[in-house]
Amino acid sequence: MRSWVYPFLAGMAVLPAACQPSPPPLTFDGLGPVRLGMTVVQAESALNVSFRPMGQAQSADCWLTGRSDGKDKQISYMVEKGRITRIDVFAPPGGEATIRTAQGIGVGATEAAVLKAYGPTVAVQPHAYEDGHYLRIEERGRVLLFETADGRVTRFRAGLPPAVDYIEGCL
Repeated sequence: MRSWVYPFLAGMAVLPAACQPSPPPLTFDGLGPVRLGMTVVQAESALNVSFRPMGQAQSADCWLTGRSDGKDKQISYMVEKGRITRIDVFAPPGGEATIRTAQGIGVGATEAAVLKAYGPTVAVQPHAYEDGHYLRIEERGRVLLFETADGRVTRFRAGLPPAVDYIEGCL
């Protein structure tokens, strides 16, 4: 076999992974085509997939949901009175969170990276359970909130107040 064939085949093997599009960033407005404030029907239509409840609904007015097709297990959507009010990103069991913010912050980032990316707009509060913090940034009545433990982001979310600030999900 010619000497160029093996390097060529090796390059072809990694090509599909390199061509995978990056997931859209979580922003103050939402994630990809899903916007905070959308109805569930609008969000399902935007994603071309139905949602399924995650766990038991805490009430008829507030529940957590995710995609029914099993994709994006790192995301949950909080629904209040039929509208998306919060989008959470976390590392699912046995997996990793690949979604980041537009500034490149995601699960595993350091508190210092969050503070550098968002500057003086970050409000720091002690975490209710962990040895960590809530790092909260508000813009235009919308919030990005990072939860940290031991100096690293463990999960983060975008949402509308007061839903974005609920510590244990739906009240």
